[in-house]
Amino acid sequence: MSESLSPKIINEKILENFIEYQDLFVEFQSSFLSGIYKRYENMENGNLVLYFAKQAHQDILRQKDYDLNFNLSFEQFWENHGLYNPRKNTIINIANDTSLPKETARRKISQLIKQEVLGKKNKNIAWLPNEQYKKSYNLFAHEEINNLSQLLNLVCNKINLPISTKEAKKELKEKFSFYWFHYLNVQLKFLKIWSLRFKDLDLILISLQVIRIFTSSAKKNNLSHEKIFNDTSIIKNFEDVGISATSISEATSIPRATCIRKLEILIRLKMISRDKNSKRYYIIPTITGSNLISKKLTLEITKTFSEFYFICIRAINVTNLN
Repeated sequence: MSESLSPKIINEKILENFIEYQDLFVEFQSSFLSGIYKRYENMENGNLVLYFAKQAHQDILRQKDYDLNFNLSFEQFWENHGLYNPRKNTIINIANDTSLPKETARRKISQLIKQEVLGKKNKNIAWLPNEQYKKSYNLFAHEEINNLSQLLNLVCNKINLPISTKEAKKELKEKFSFYWFHYLNVQLKFLKIWSLRFKDLDLILISLQVIRIFTSSAKKNNLSHEKIFNDTSIIKNFEDVGISATSISEATSIPRATCIRKLEILIRLKMISRDKNSKRYYIIPTITGSNLISKKLTLEITKTFSEFYFICIRAINVTNLN
């Protein structure tokens, strides 16, 4: 890997190829967040599970401080998880870290303990799922590894670094807890960025479906970030691309009635419009100028993920050189 490679260079390449990247990234995030919603019934529960799972991976990583040959692999994960010693957390710290109201965090943690997703070890709250959950975890984690490998491959292609999807997948599995600690960390940052604007985590998932209809339609033109946000006529070319509440419900597992209610919020925020006859929802030309889908917001998210990609690519490349 070139000594000059940095998060900044990765960020610049993504912005140059923004629509091509966004087409895969939005699909990637939609799949990830939809999976969370399905498993934990709402995004607030999912946010908390990610928070505690990140701590578990962080604790496993500390084993490397005592044994450089410690096995961090996916195959070894649940055995490593058995060694996990959760740290003490206060509700205030959890609420601050997840951007959830304190009482909401307390209530949701109680629900997750009853569902046997969270539990207590040495009197501390931790991610301690039951055996049935562990089996399902292995399945959806494999899918997330596959999806992340494809995303890393796209980024590598843009920076002219020959790391294949197969190589990335192999490395992610072999040093699973290392990569997954950073992966969960960047996902938590993503949720925090959006929650500061929406104040509604479920709305993030619905908004991604609206963004998908634009990126999937615009992907034939590999537009840069600068072009999209400086040329308002681009959005006008896709005003007739719509989506129904039913389609959003099927993609996210959010009940259709809830989708309609949340979509009304997006209408009030002038992110989308609704056709009274077809009852489909359409993006509006001012979407890229709003406070929700702003140039500043998209730059912040791209920068955050570019830092994550750099960590992954640097680690994968070191392994390949060895």
